[in-house]
Amino acid sequence: MNTYGLYLKIFLLGCMLTFLPDCYADTIRVSKKLHLIELNKHVYIHTENGNNGIVYVNDKKAVIISTPENDEETNNLINYIRKDLKAQIIGCIVDRWHPDAMGGLKTIKKAGIPSYAYEGTRTIAQHRNLPIPEKGFNPRMELIVGKGKLICHYLGEAHTSDGIVVWIPNEKILFGGNEVRSKGWYGNIEDANLREWSNTIKRVKELYGSAEIVIPGHGESSNAELLDYTINLYEPSLWGRILKWNNEQVKPIFNNCGSLFEIAESDFTDNNDRHLNNATVYVLQEKKNRYLKIQSPGIRHDNTESKIISSKSGRLQIYDIETNILTEDLYFKDLTIILENDYVDALIILKEAIR
Repeated sequence: MNTYGLYLKIFLLGCMLTFLPDCYADTIRVSKKLHLIELNKHVYIHTENGNNGIVYVNDKKAVIISTPENDEETNNLINYIRKDLKAQIIGCIVDRWHPDAMGGLKTIKKAGIPSYAYEGTRTIAQHRNLPIPEKGFNPRMELIVGKGKLICHYLGEAHTSDGIVVWIPNEKILFGGNEVRSKGWYGNIEDANLREWSNTIKRVKELYGSAEIVIPGHGESSNAELLDYTINLYEPSLWGRILKWNNEQVKPIFNNCGSLFEIAESDFTDNNDRHLNNATVYVLQEKKNRYLKIQSPGIRHDNTESKIISSKSGRLQIYDIETNILTEDLYFKDLTIILENDYVDALIILKEAIR
């Protein structure tokens, strides 16, 4: 299987939010697979199999941002822009090295259209024997398009080491490429820098957070909330740290409940009570800079306003939330934890305990 085919299969199998252009009244069918979504008279999203790019048109000049995924559809897009939009294509911006962003670059070159990319993208393309975009920039480039302009900006590693964003200031539209995620989509992380992804998007937000429309590389467009969504999606979490400290394994019940985290072999619900079998429940007490770990064959979670956790027998451990130092360790009978109380942060009540 070729590289493009592999990426496409991964995307199609995993995509949770497929962009469905037929549901938009202003959708233009360029070919059987390729569609244009007209955002306004200057900006169109081109989309195929959930892969998004942009066509920016201003004063009879046009730029393609991110090619369609193959030469055939790229040729269809070029013909549509020239014949139907009656615009001269003065450039193509490649936003990353992956095939769903530059799969049509050979056709772009054949059509005599100048291509632009971050220097890191050009270097990767050379090392991988891929078509190389003609002109490079590092880290920022402004491109005049008719009476408007585009700003192409590399702000750090994220989905790939080379991905950029493209800002259209006159329209307040940001093309985030695969640096920005649509909701419900963690995505392909094969070439990602997960440690830096959130930091990179924080820099994007600082500069371009005034965007009224944000277009991700896959899935549905939204507003600047997608930047916050992406930041939170890849931000290292407190629960992630705690679970790794305790070397927890994924079980059938593996639920983040805010200040609680539930892990269990099975569960069932009886009125407002959730019953967890062979369970471990973690409770955050951030005001006290600690967390509780309750292990038991059976834990009952009353999810009403009183928020009570109870268990007939098991083990209770208390850890420092910053250092993960164990500060208390005991076995219990008849444990009740009232998570919300008018006078104290919580109540931890035991009938019997062995320390």
